[in-house]
Amino acid sequence: MKQVQSRVITPKPIDEVYAYLADFTNQPEWRFDVISCSLAAGTGGEPGAKYQQRVKPRGKEIGSEVELTRADEPTEVAFRTLDRGPVTVSGAWHLKSIGTGTEVICDVTIETRGFLRLLEFSMGPSLQKISDRYEQDLSARLNP
Repeated sequence: MKQVQSRVITPKPIDEVYAYLADFTNQPEWRFDVISCSLAAGTGGEPGAKYQQRVKPRGKEIGSEVELTRADEPTEVAFRTLDRGPVTVSGAWHLKSIGTGTEVICDVTIETRGFLRLLEFSMGPSLQKISDRYEQDLSARLNP
């Protein structure tokens, strides 16, 4: 299991940031590896909502399903992937008002199964690089 964390500060109010993150269809705007995202089941922004994504990790386009597992407005949005492959990703955005703006802390856990467990020890640097890119792109999106 590998964990990464990122942090973004924005002058936007917490309610606006929460609404943006809870709507997973916004992810193609700031996640470089998400090509598209659409609501597949449930009510958008609510626990149990499932989203179909087209993602392009390492240059190969594939489908992925992600579930919104927790939505504690306006302080937390949690998720997990539902794919049957050798990797499961789960995490949460934790939001906190700071003055008139918002701090966003994202904690992500990557769990591997099968043959990938043998390579898990070497995944840290590449996962941190991806997390840093997400942080940079989300910051740019929230701080135009």
